[in-house]
Amino acid sequence: MRDIKIGFSMHPRWVTGTGLGNFIAPLRCAGLSALEFELDDHLDLWAEFGPLMEEAAGIGMELSFHAPYRPPHSLEGFSGQRRGEIVLDYRPLLDIAADWARRAGGPKTVVIHAAAAQSPAGRDALFADTVAFLEWALETYPNLLFALENNHPATRNQIKVGVEREDVLKIITELHHPQLRVCWDMGHDYLNGSGKKPEPAWLSQVVHVHLHDVDTAGTDHYPLVYGNVPYQAWLQAIKQVWMKGIVVLELKGHQLKDWQPERIPMALADSIRAIAMELE
Repeated sequence: MRDIKIGFSMHPRWVTGTGLGNFIAPLRCAGLSALEFELDDHLDLWAEFGPLMEEAAGIGMELSFHAPYRPPHSLEGFSGQRRGEIVLDYRPLLDIAADWARRAGGPKTVVIHAAAAQSPAGRDALFADTVAFLEWALETYPNLLFALENNHPATRNQIKVGVEREDVLKIITELHHPQLRVCWDMGHDYLNGSGKKPEPAWLSQVVHVHLHDVDTAGTDHYPLVYGNVPYQAWLQAIKQVWMKGIVVLELKGHQLKDWQPERIPMALADSIRAIAMELE
């Protein structure tokens, strides 16, 4: 088996009316062996996530997780007065991943975004919030591997840290913890204008990848149909450093609402197959 598994960002809506077995069968044939679940109790159909995780594990899928990042969840203020409030918000969600790690008898990967804000909060404050939260998480959950994702570029009136590769590495270097590494979001990297070859300092920290294409309007989280994200060269780069982890085809289903229904499963399988070819 390859050291790099291929995953898919799972939501109960993908299997509505078909069931997990039918949905997953062509993707498994294409090379899929893992599923990633977002841990956000404000998502629609949240009550169905737990049973779907059980079913996925039952058919042999490797599980990984994504910590909440959409409002109302936020790390802003963790290094100050909101610490207790944020701990109460995040703990029951991270407990889900920790429980799966205990059941598996080994660490589970949890992707985390650095802090972002719509307020006048400065970058230094958000950097401190991110570091403080990660310190708490690493101490509280020794059986989780946290993968800090390079953030989507900030939109208007938004402030983010952890967008540039250098910013992510700065946080990881400051904490210097064996259970903290990088989730390389290749789509975000492309949107940030980074077509450059990743340097060894970056590649050595990557344990998890999010991969999705970007359309001509600059909207991301599509299957690999547009050819804009240079994933072939970037996947070869992580293959050459012998990364052991998961490459997740990270999609947002609502991006495909105007597609012909019969096109969607073919695009998903073709995307998984394209990833598998690069990792052979």
